[in-house]
Amino acid sequence: MTLAELIASFRVDSDDKARSQGGGQGDLLWPDADVARWFGEAEEEAAIRKRLLFDDFTLAIVRIDVLAGQSSYALDSRMFEVSKARLLNATTGRHLEDLYITTREALDQHCRTWRDDRRRPGFFIQDDTRIVLPGIVDRAYTLRLEGYRTPLDPITADSDPEGTTPEISAIHHRFLVHWVLHRAYGKQDADTFDPNRSAEALARFEQYFGLRPDADLRKDQQADQPHHNVAYW
Repeated sequence: MTLAELIASFRVDSDDKARSQGGGQGDLLWPDADVARWFGEAEEEAAIRKRLLFDDFTLAIVRIDVLAGQSSYALDSRMFEVSKARLLNATTGRHLEDLYITTREALDQHCRTWRDDRRRPGFFIQDDTRIVLPGIVDRAYTLRLEGYRTPLDPITADSDPEGTTPEISAIHHRFLVHWVLHRAYGKQDADTFDPNRSAEALARFEQYFGLRPDADLRKDQQADQPHHNVAYW
């Protein structure tokens, strides 16, 4: 569905379509710009909750040029979960080894000097905005990531309604409207605020896409991956 079709679906479900006939945006309870922005939120929420957008191909996101002596690198803000990391030869691109996810606490248990050891990376730590290769990197490498991200071109209030389509699969598009209804009825406005309808719409959205994991839960899930959280230096 295009953004225009999604907005039209929202107008029907919210009974706001009739108010727009014969008039402009001023006749609508919720302007198109707000509705478009909420659809952008809905797609991002869906991508995070259901881990819908797997990426191992967008080089700007999944490739990191590793420098000798530098261990910490910024993650693209759209990648929220790294599921696999591979270390490649920087010159030939040949695969050297898979890196296993770990934590600083696990490394401390097995080797207190890991921060100062110079070696080829064998593990990685995912922080909120960065990926860390424990120790001091001995030479240049290429790091290739695989994982889950939010949309490359998110929907915004300025998106072209006719030319914009959510990146997630079309089978999910019609369920995005529940988030938009949740946000619309939750807006603090005398004419539209309805906490019961807002809560009901959110429940329907969560029934389909699931609950949003908080930061602590995601960190625990990553650290608890089998065979990935114990580091033997």
